[in-house]
Amino acid sequence: MAYSEPLILLVDDSQVSIDFLKDILRNYRLLTAKDGMEALRLAGSEPRPDLILLDVVMPGIDGYETCRRLKQMPNCAGVPIIFLTAQTGAEHIIKGFEAGAVDYIPKPYNIPELLARVKNQLTLKLARDQNINLMQKIESINRQIVAGIRYARKIQKASLPQQAYMEKILPEHFIFFQPKEIVSGDFYWVGKVGEHLVVIVADSTGHGVPGAFMSMYGLALLNQIVGAQQISCPATILDNLREQVIASFNQTQLSEIKDGMDISVVSIHPKSKTLQFAGAFNPMYLISDSELKVISADSMPISIGVKDRPYKNNVLSYKAGECLYLVTDGFASQFGGIFDKKIKSSGLKKLMLEYSQLPIREQKDAFASYFEEWKAGGEQTDDVLLMGLRL
Repeated sequence: MAYSEPLILLVDDSQVSIDFLKDILRNYRLLTAKDGMEALRLAGSEPRPDLILLDVVMPGIDGYETCRRLKQMPNCAGVPIIFLTAQTGAEHIIKGFEAGAVDYIPKPYNIPELLARVKNQLTLKLARDQNINLMQKIESINRQIVAGIRYARKIQKASLPQQAYMEKILPEHFIFFQPKEIVSGDFYWVGKVGEHLVVIVADSTGHGVPGAFMSMYGLALLNQIVGAQQISCPATILDNLREQVIASFNQTQLSEIKDGMDISVVSIHPKSKTLQFAGAFNPMYLISDSELKVISADSMPISIGVKDRPYKNNVLSYKAGECLYLVTDGFASQFGGIFDKKIKSSGLKKLMLEYSQLPIREQKDAFASYFEEWKAGGEQTDDVLLMGLRL
């Protein structure tokens, strides 16, 4: 349909009225009907009208009933209807609007006023149609984007360590991993370097698609640094990782892009019951004899920053049965509870102390249940990743 020539359906049982309207509206494409039933047939056929001018008093079904039936037809519900009638009492006007009309013009017509009202309703109809078309295009584009992101989630999931592999090399463990959006900026990496088990939990800058790009890049770098180069020292892993991120993104103090990641790296040596830890903003939590120890991370991101020095490598012994936790900031940052506040790191530590007494498989359910109850149906604040190991 050409929007420069809208189509108007004229419905009146008087040929004189029809001819008069046809003359007034000669700049538009016109259809005519002598009664309500013919109007319903024409309105439901192609081409469909953009506006209907409808008389009230007609043989058969009157204008009010015709209007009601038109509004019940899916393809006509959005077509504006103007009553043109000598029935000008208040009760008739109210009845017309209740039937679904958008305007009510009394006979005899004031021609400039009629033309102005017709033009106004056609302009509004055109704007509505354009908005509908635009929304349909946006929805189509959105569906394509979401489909692409959902496929990206499959790729991202396939890039993470597989459960069978983790079951084979790790002690008892759980992973509570819940992205805020379809894809995640949080990620984890697990591998074996000689007699060392290397476990890594990371939080890329941002979440959603930007965070997912950084997480995939981080996984690729770790595969190279730890997997290919067989480096097991956490501090050395972080030094190399930071150096490569800065170089890859050409980061300087004046750079616009300073994205990177916060990360925890643990290297476990089961034979000697020792472990090494290094972190960039993300600490490590160790529960021994019902006491929680926090092994602090360096306040230096895996990206360009104010500080530029080697990461600290922490070495400590552990006893069998102790619980080790690595976590990104998403869990503690979640808003909720009766006062809509964050869980905070203090709240997370209390949960670790409490749940560390549970079998490791039950701990995941306990953390997940608490998180959902705290969130209480509200929006998730950030990607969530929590890993627990029974050493």
